[in-house]
Amino acid sequence: MLVAIGSVKGSPGVTSLAVALAARWPTPGAVVVEADPAGGDLAFRFGHHREPGLSELAADTRAGGVGRDLAAYTQPLTVGVDAVLAPAEPEAVPAVRLLAARGVGLLRAAAINRLVAVDVGRLAWQSPALPLAAAADVLLLVTRAWPDAVDAVQVRRDALLALPGMRASVRLVLAGDVPCPAREVERVVGLPVAGRVPDDRRGAAVLSGRARPGLGWTRLEFLRAARAVATALHTEPVHRPAPAGAPVAPARVAAEAVRRP
Repeated sequence: MLVAIGSVKGSPGVTSLAVALAARWPTPGAVVVEADPAGGDLAFRFGHHREPGLSELAADTRAGGVGRDLAAYTQPLTVGVDAVLAPAEPEAVPAVRLLAARGVGLLRAAAINRLVAVDVGRLAWQSPALPLAAAADVLLLVTRAWPDAVDAVQVRRDALLALPGMRASVRLVLAGDVPCPAREVERVVGLPVAGRVPDDRRGAAVLSGRARPGLGWTRLEFLRAARAVATALHTEPVHRPAPAGAPVAPARVAAEAVRRP
């Protein structure tokens, strides 16, 4: 399964969720691909060189190497996950743009029998990662459940669903405290909630490389929550929600969404 993980406002833990999903996916071989145009964090967090990684993968797709194994570009993290590490900003932007233009087929092929979790970062309308989000089987939008964050998702919903080539089933993951019920968030936004991940300092430290996993680390609160989301995605059929309202051209929808507060 090809799963893109992103946000529309702030930094609610997108990278941590991508790593946690891969670590707790029900079947082995999951891979995280850092495709955040703002630059990768995992190399710094886990003390790795950034090569081989996203830059090499993108360059090889430009050279026609779409049949290559994704494993050739991964590095192992201490949490038992292989990751394609992104370069720092600004080198990340051209790498993400090239991967989105030429590498979707490679990612989809790699995701036939395993999870490929693509961290697409914050999905501003100008983001070069938007085609990766659209090409995924599932797009998870991580958001706080506070009114301003929920509104930010709601006003961009139709723009996301109208992306060119959109095939992803879009779902929400609520981060941290949830001051209103998930059903109410679903009603307001018009998207299903795939789960909730808590504020968990120990789990965040492990997933960011600041702490060793240690005995029983998969039972940490964040990891248990990620396991629930992973299991649901692995076992449930994917249904893409229909856009609300009359069809609107993607550019017009995007402009309207960006203009709204």
